[in-house]
Amino acid sequence: MKNTLPADTHDTQVLTFRQWIALNNISARTGHRILRAPGGPAITQLSERRIGITVSANRLWQASRERRT
Repeated sequence: MKNTLPADTHDTQVLTFRQWIALNNISARTGHRILRAPGGPAITQLSERRIGITVSANRLWQASRERRT
């Protein structure tokens, strides 16, 4: 299943886990590994079993992963 982001996303919008992994072009397994490890993006607990990541948390996480070559 391919989830695409709406064109009108904003910083406080919560992405589903599937949207988040699609946005970052990573597998579900890698996504879970990133979220379990220190330094992953902040998680928003949507319900007892559902999580999400805000657009701003994803942006901050991506910025923390930047490096100069």
